[in-house]
Amino acid sequence: MMDLRISVVVLVIFLTGGYSLKCYKCEPDAKGVCETKEETCGSGFTECAIYTTEVTIDSTKKTVQAKGCDKKCTPGTAEGIVTHCCKTDLCNAADGVYNGSFLLLLSSLLSYFLIQ
Repeated sequence: MMDLRISVVVLVIFLTGGYSLKCYKCEPDAKGVCETKEETCGSGFTECAIYTTEVTIDSTKKTVQAKGCDKKCTPGTAEGIVTHCCKTDLCNAADGVYNGSFLLLLSSLLSYFLIQ
């Protein structure tokens, strides 16, 4: 019986202690282009973020995004940079409408039509 308790405790430690958040990472170059890659966030990073701003590159105005892990993400707009935050794996993939919002709307509409 004691071996079973120890096994359960060890299993719980492995299942909960080994979790790390995954976010998309994208750091734009001088032309505003970046390659998006998956990143496993380090210790203390609890959110994924998307930072969006407009810059002028070669006399052309362009919207540029950076993505990555964040320790203390604050959503909103500051100094021309719009910040979006989320807390689930790979949640910072969207470029406009966020996946969670879309799925919530879609599931609400589907439920409404199924109930009718």
